[in-house]
Amino acid sequence: MKKSILLAVLISGSAMADQASVDAIEQASMQLNQTQLIQLAEQTSGYDQALAHYRLAIAQNLNANTSAAESSLDEAMEKLEAMTEQDPENAEAWTLLAQVYGYKISFSPMKAVYYGPKSGEALSKAYNLAPNNPRVHLVKAVSEYNSPAMFGGSKKAAVASLDKAIELFVSDSATGTQWGHAEAYVWRGLAKLSLDENDAAITDFEQAIELEPDYGWPKFLISQNK
Repeated sequence: MKKSILLAVLISGSAMADQASVDAIEQASMQLNQTQLIQLAEQTSGYDQALAHYRLAIAQNLNANTSAAESSLDEAMEKLEAMTEQDPENAEAWTLLAQVYGYKISFSPMKAVYYGPKSGEALSKAYNLAPNNPRVHLVKAVSEYNSPAMFGGSKKAAVASLDKAIELFVSDSATGTQWGHAEAYVWRGLAKLSLDENDAAITDFEQAIELEPDYGWPKFLISQNK
C-alpha cells in the first residue's frame, strides 16, 4: 500500500500541495527512509517539495550527514521563502518556514540571534492568518521546548501549546497539507519527560504509535524510558 502511494506521487508530480504526497513524505520520514525522501524531493514541487527537503534534512542529520542536511534544509527554506513572497496569505508555508528557521539554529547555535527572530516573525504571521491551524501550535510548542528560558522557552508552555495542537488536529480540515498529529504527541511526551512526568510521557508516545504504527521515534523513546 505504501509503495503504491509513493508510485502514484512520483507519477503525478503535482505542483499543488497534495495529501497523497504529504502522506508519502511523512511515512518515509517516520522510518528515516532517505532514499524515498530523496525521490519525493526530486519528483514533487511547491509545498510538498519543501516538506520533503525539510524531512530529508532531519533524516540526514540523524545519520551524521551534516553537510547534506544543511543543503536540504536550505532547499526547503529557499522554496518556502519564495512561496511566502508570492503568496503572503499562505499560512501553511509560513508555519513550515518558521519550523525550518528554527531547525537552522540546531546546526549553528550562534545564528540563533538571526534565525530566532525570523522564526518568530514567520510563526506570528502564520498565527494571524490561521489561529486554529494545529501545525501553528505544534511549531510554537517546538520553539518553546527548544528555546532557553531567557528567550521565552518553557516546557510547561510547550505542553499547553501541544494540548491545543492535539485538540485542533481532531478537526484539521487543511486537506493537502495535513501532517503533525502523531508528532505532536511525541513532542508532548518529550516535554512531560522534562517535567518528570514519565508515565504520562509514555502514554503520549504510545498514542503516537497508535496513530502511526511505523513511527520509529516514539518506539525508540519508549525503549529508552520505560
